[in-house]
Amino acid sequence: MNIKTIIVDDEFPARKIIREFLQGHPGIEIVADCRNAHEALQAIEKFQPDLMFLDIQMPEINGFELLEMLDERPQIIFCTAYDKYAIHAFEVNAVDYLLKPFDPDRFDMALEKVKQNLLRSNHNLDPTAQLLHHLNQQQTYQDRFLIKQSGRIVIINSHEIIYFEAMEDYVNIHTTKAAYLIQQSLTNLENRLNPQQFIRVHRSSIVNIDYIKEIDTAASGRYHLFLKNGEMLQVSRTGAKQLKRFII
Repeated sequence: MNIKTIIVDDEFPARKIIREFLQGHPGIEIVADCRNAHEALQAIEKFQPDLMFLDIQMPEINGFELLEMLDERPQIIFCTAYDKYAIHAFEVNAVDYLLKPFDPDRFDMALEKVKQNLLRSNHNLDPTAQLLHHLNQQQTYQDRFLIKQSGRIVIINSHEIIYFEAMEDYVNIHTTKAAYLIQQSLTNLENRLNPQQFIRVHRSSIVNIDYIKEIDTAASGRYHLFLKNGEMLQVSRTGAKQLKRFII
């Protein structure tokens, strides 16, 4: 079995130790060595790894926040100096939780769990079991977005987003600082947003309710949204029903 593996830790000595411990395990292919979540996201997209050794406390984006950005997660072994995150780690279905400094025997135990999980996954043909697994996954919503712009990655927090605007095969993300055009469907984004914060008011727009200044009813009976940045958005009949949830 060939297990594609990436290591994500902002400290070089920690990455070096993991590399050294993995040398005694044939079949482990280290495809990337990442210093932060930015590098990890690029590596995950490129290599589609089976396993990730992941630190928790890292600059800008921590290990848990990184996982929230992934549509599909590899097997995760957390490697951290703090025991206070252990419960959260297993809530996100981590295979194991290694406290630094860990010894080779404890490391090998964690890796064996990964191998057994992957073996079972490769031989699991029961669709009912797969369905139950997905149903048991806790619904989470994305509160940070990483946008590729001119060879760099821009981090956008959800509270900075005013609205999303569909433009054929693209979506324009209007924020308090700038607008960012990404190749994505509006429906895909909608499924990742907190419905208590973002409302699909039209087939071409999703708005952050915090930036709604006023709701006006036109002569035709249609609603118009006036936003705090001075823009106006049309509201469909379906969008109006969604808005009424927040009207008292």
